[in-house]
Amino acid sequence: MKIAVTTPTGHIGSKLANILLDRKVDVTVIARHPEKVKSLAGRGAKVIAGEHSDPAIVEQAVRGADALFWLTPAELTSRDPLGEARRMADAGASVIRKNPDLHVVQLSSAGAFLPSGTGPIVGLHDTEEKFRAAGKNIVSLRPSEFMENVFFSVPSIIQQGSIYTSIPGSVKAPLIATQDIAEIAAEFLLKPLDGHHIIDIVGPQEISFDEEARIAGQAIGKSVRVVTVPGDQLKAAMKHGGMSAEMAALLVEMEEAFPKIQGKLHGEQKRTGKVTFPQFAREVFAPGYKKAVAAAA
Repeated sequence: MKIAVTTPTGHIGSKLANILLDRKVDVTVIARHPEKVKSLAGRGAKVIAGEHSDPAIVEQAVRGADALFWLTPAELTSRDPLGEARRMADAGASVIRKNPDLHVVQLSSAGAFLPSGTGPIVGLHDTEEKFRAAGKNIVSLRPSEFMENVFFSVPSIIQQGSIYTSIPGSVKAPLIATQDIAEIAAEFLLKPLDGHHIIDIVGPQEISFDEEARIAGQAIGKSVRVVTVPGDQLKAAMKHGGMSAEMAALLVEMEEAFPKIQGKLHGEQKRTGKVTFPQFAREVFAPGYKKAVAAAA
């Protein structure tokens, strides 16, 4: 079996590529920076240098492939994030249209059932629509909030012991680890489904953001708290950290849409991850946090 994988250096793509290689699959990865996927190449993956916003690169990757994993990356410094997402979706759809027997597993998001008002998730809604119009075998995975998102708050945790958000700390979400998402994506790539399907993915338990901060703090031996701030203040902080004003505005819009997104499952199936947040905090967050502290010293 031959499978093409986009974003092989990201949290999900890297894990997925390794899972597939473990299963002795013929893996092709599209890498913007091939030097960053030397470990995958060393394990036998074919590496195509380029970006999956380029239809010619995607066409090359899927030549002879049975399946494609598609992830639209968040470009945090982009001045036109939704425009870039649309152009990337158009590139993917054009290749899917030319390869009608290709099975595609697309990473979407909780909230992608809404056509507007959800920040960067709007781009994933558009991608779902374009892919379903272009191909006959499309599985869209809609995971809930990533556990790994806590890493965005590492600088403020180091400096102030705080996680800043516009969402009240008492709000709960079924946080999901990217390891679980990768394993579920592998399931649908290795045993492809014909037709169009939407799969909701949730974590094994709902926890509040206050609980998330407490558990993360326990893992690193430091008191951590959630600080709820107005959206405009959060936008300013994001821009100060190097994010574009456009992406900052979209992320705040996504946070403000949180009550309309979380818990609203529209897929025909639901998959539940295995990794709990305490496990993630011990095994993933704490080591990553220690590296960040050492790098900042």
